[in-house]
Amino acid sequence: MAHLAAASRLVTRREAEPLLGYAPGSLKAVMQQQDRWPDPVACRRRDRALLWELDALLAAARPASEARSRRPDGADTDGLVTCLVCGRRFRSLAPHLARVHEMSAAEYRAEYALPASTALMATDVRSSLSQARREAMAADPDLLDPMRTATPPLDELARRSAAARVGTDNLPAVRSARRAGALRTLPAANQARKEALEAVAQAAGFTSMTAAIEATRDLSSRAAARRIGITANTVRRWRRHSPQG
Repeated sequence: MAHLAAASRLVTRREAEPLLGYAPGSLKAVMQQQDRWPDPVACRRRDRALLWELDALLAAARPASEARSRRPDGADTDGLVTCLVCGRRFRSLAPHLARVHEMSAAEYRAEYALPASTALMATDVRSSLSQARREAMAADPDLLDPMRTATPPLDELARRSAAARVGTDNLPAVRSARRAGALRTLPAANQARKEALEAVAQAAGFTSMTAAIEATRDLSSRAAARRIGITANTVRRWRRHSPQG
């Protein structure tokens, strides 16, 4: 026991919960649902409480680097979400808001002018829950029937989404997230479009899009577009960016 304590601090599950950002009594259920958690390394004699290495628990609780989400993430860099009411930090904020502050997630977002789409749960937690739901629905497709019955029509969903965004579209957090998203996605989108045009040019018998533009310069933009298999606007744009040599 002394050797283990020297290597890493040993904690019970209850002692680890506030350090990891979990609500009291919630870590046991999380450990039972997910296989990423380490096994206990010892048992305390006086109350027979199981003990875990804190470093190992912190490593298991750290957000997975591959977790991705298009929703604005309310979590800090260590994966915990800070409650703006009291300053305490959790991996999932909604249970704490309801239990301690008696407010809903929607009321919390409105109180602190947060975008309606801001997630109040760490990205890796949302990813784990989503994966668990997908696996459950794949194992039992009948689980989808109540969801289909309860899902409103698309126009109603669109109306609710628009109503939820009212007053938040111009918030700095929203604009910043959109700029960051554009910086990530635009280069990939431009590269995909370029590769698609290259494939069209090669299917038309040219070695590349540049070669196709050069070979059809004596044609009108419409005629060149028909010959290559692209739009006239694309031909004109490529001609502007690739002046005749």
